[in-house]
Amino acid sequence: MSKVAVITGSSGGIGRALVKTYLNDGYFVLGLDISPSKSPVSELYAEIDVNLLMFSKDTAYRDSVLGKIKERLPHKVNKFVLINNAAEQILKSVAEIEWQDWENSLAVNTVAPFFLVQGLTEELVASCGHVINISSIHAKLTKTKFTCYSASKSALEAVTRSLALELSPLGVSVNAIAPAAISTEMLKASFNDKPEKLLELESYHPSGSIGTPAQVALLVKTITDQQGGFLTGAVLEFNGGIAGRLHDPN
Repeated sequence: MSKVAVITGSSGGIGRALVKTYLNDGYFVLGLDISPSKSPVSELYAEIDVNLLMFSKDTAYRDSVLGKIKERLPHKVNKFVLINNAAEQILKSVAEIEWQDWENSLAVNTVAPFFLVQGLTEELVASCGHVINISSIHAKLTKTKFTCYSASKSALEAVTRSLALELSPLGVSVNAIAPAAISTEMLKASFNDKPEKLLELESYHPSGSIGTPAQVALLVKTITDQQGGFLTGAVLEFNGGIAGRLHDPN
């Protein structure tokens, strides 16, 4: 019998931390991404190249991806975890946003996670499995130019609650976590020419720091280690306390 974790966005900063965390606990990990893998080499790891921008539009392509996933799974699975981590973040002003920006954002951030759960429901139910959707602080607290991203993450949280209503009676726990700033390579690269701004970002968080991919992965793993199914339909905030802080002038 095997433990299995299917992780989307497995080549990104948080994705690689998730892969490593589950591999360390003896899981067979199946990573889904559109980028070459930077994940640790292991006989317990396999990867499927997918274009998640197409995942929600093309039924034949969706079926082929699900078929590839199921072909890779071990014959007997006693624990099944699905982590919807892949994300599309389009930053544009209201005047710049086009129809395709909405379509891409919702396809990756909201609709693809739904269809992955739908397509893997049998595996999830058979093992009383877990679904974790990676949301964002932007689902509730956002900034200018994040319209498509924040809306798609808010929708993902609504999908999480709805999935929990239908799947929890079948033994499947469905939850989301909503991180604030996480020190991925992408985030740090955006501060290469202004390191003082990164320190300022850290200071905005009451914790005095921003989160790390390893911390996100540990939180996800802790949730999926829960037994009994009572933790379901929840959105857990992981934000260093910044969600409780006003930035009004003193």
